[in-house]
Amino acid sequence: MPNLGTRAVLGKVLRGGAVLGALYLLVGVGFHVAWKSALSACREARIAHGEWVEPEVLGGGLGFLFDVTFWPVYAWANIYHDGTPLATPCTHGGAQ
Repeated sequence: MPNLGTRAVLGKVLRGGAVLGALYLLVGVGFHVAWKSALSACREARIAHGEWVEPEVLGGGLGFLFDVTFWPVYAWANIYHDGTPLATPCTHGGAQ
């Protein structure tokens, strides 16, 4: 087996980290898009039923940044509380 220098090993580790980071962000973007879609459908359904719908607080770029960065935390908390990674007010027990 050839002796790999420190540079070669470091390069492989950095490339592997970049691939994992890109995968993490890609899943985060998918989570954001799916969750926004579910929230939008829930908002429309609640409006159609004549319910009051709270305004979106963290929309736009800041909400996107939070969703993409912290998607594992959001998914875990949503599964823990509502049984689905894409929880909305419509998935809560009493809000249907």
